[in-house]
Amino acid sequence: MMKRKKTLSILLILTLVFSIVFSSVTISDAATYTGKYWLKVNEQRNVVTAYKKVDGKWKPVRAMLCSTGIGGTTPKGTFYTQGKWRWGALMNDVYGQYCTHITGDILFHSVYYKECYKKNTQVTSQFNLLGNAASHGCIRLSVMDAKWIYNNCKVGTKVTVYRSSTSGPLGKPKPIKVSQSRYAYWDPTDPDSANPYFIMRKPVITVSSKKKLNVQYGSKYDLKSYVNAKDPNTFMNLKSRIKVSKVLKYSSAKKKYLKASFSTKSLGTYKVTYTVNDPYSKSASKTIKIKVVDNLKSPVISGAKNRTVTWGDKNALGKVTAKQASASRTSAIKTYIKAPGSSEYKVYSYASAKNYVFSKTGTYRIKYQIKNKYSPYKAATKTITITSKKGAVNADPVLTVPGDKTVAQGAGNAFEGVTARHNGKDVTSRIKIAIQAPGETTYTSYSQNAAKNYVFSQVGEYKIQYSVKNQYTPYQTVSKTLTVTVSP
Repeated sequence: MMKRKKTLSILLILTLVFSIVFSSVTISDAATYTGKYWLKVNEQRNVVTAYKKVDGKWKPVRAMLCSTGIGGTTPKGTFYTQGKWRWGALMNDVYGQYCTHITGDILFHSVYYKECYKKNTQVTSQFNLLGNAASHGCIRLSVMDAKWIYNNCKVGTKVTVYRSSTSGPLGKPKPIKVSQSRYAYWDPTDPDSANPYFIMRKPVITVSSKKKLNVQYGSKYDLKSYVNAKDPNTFMNLKSRIKVSKVLKYSSAKKKYLKASFSTKSLGTYKVTYTVNDPYSKSASKTIKIKVVDNLKSPVISGAKNRTVTWGDKNALGKVTAKQASASRTSAIKTYIKAPGSSEYKVYSYASAKNYVFSKTGTYRIKYQIKNKYSPYKAATKTITITSKKGAVNADPVLTVPGDKTVAQGAGNAFEGVTARHNGKDVTSRIKIAIQAPGETTYTSYSQNAAKNYVFSQVGEYKIQYSVKNQYTPYQTVSKTLTVTVSP
């Protein structure tokens, strides 16, 4: 409780010395409270829980160990803070740091000191009572917590004092115990750089089991997802303070981890170090391994569609491709083909499938299979049908040869009037010529140019055989024979 002063002059002096600033809260303020924080004091459990308004809802953000009044002397109800001052005079000639006026002579303040402004005079036995009722009615706190209220909770902040056997949504912080070999010494939570006894517990970083440590190549990935940090002194959530302080990637060439930037477009094993600093200059770090892999999914086969080909066409792959996230897998496709009339599939490599000829008419069953490049080698399979049908290219070439004729001895040109067409194209240049002269029993082959310059020099009957071969399945040859009679 505040130490009561009897005269106005003394009060004015204290106001100057301790920088007391009072500010009242009206009834209308209470009815339409719009403050940032709401402090709930569980007198039974000696815990203060700070709530912060987030998106219109009160969210618990900090738990603070306290000492309320012995015998229930801390008044219950809802109040609004009236003022605050850096050091304040308390009952029985003791002093407190970071005082916040709640109501009447009830304050939030640090565990008391024997001397004002002398931080090494806090009574150690009273600090060890935090978490238990110990005051005359005020709410004692560690310096760390009293300072937090002083710095963050404006005058007019809502305070509710109540009793419950449940500590609160964040629980009850574990107390810090100090040695009582000294009657008085520093508050161990005072962040003053001169404090030789600053023994605050470090923040704790945790990684949820939900965090994926094997990351698919090329996927979106938040390094900070499912990484959390808490202040064990207050249970304050420190997630917003987490930083990625170091990233290393294993180099198989160097056989060690090297400094790198994390990217899901670069396969490999990364060591990621997270660091968090609490508001009291304590820090903690945690390192985990994250692997960027491309073995979580099967490759994707594209372009595999049922189709119709012409008898004799080549290429069982067509426009089929395969890809996994980090690389093309088209050249690794295995093609299984069951030809018309066959009872089983035959397997072909990529190159063999590209050169495969549909040598029969009918329905082919084609199965494409591709495995992931990396263990456990997840596979993808697609099955299609390819129908092979006869087309214009499979028909006989049309060979045109003039009728048998009689010429005079010495006439020339054994290729006159001969043409060939196939599938709408002139294929005359592919015609082959063989001539059997009078008195001969075999044919002699001639080029087209030689045939054009051929001279019928003997009297008698010449046999000229013309032939043209289809260049497409079934590669049939069409032949015709012309008889030329030579007269003297």
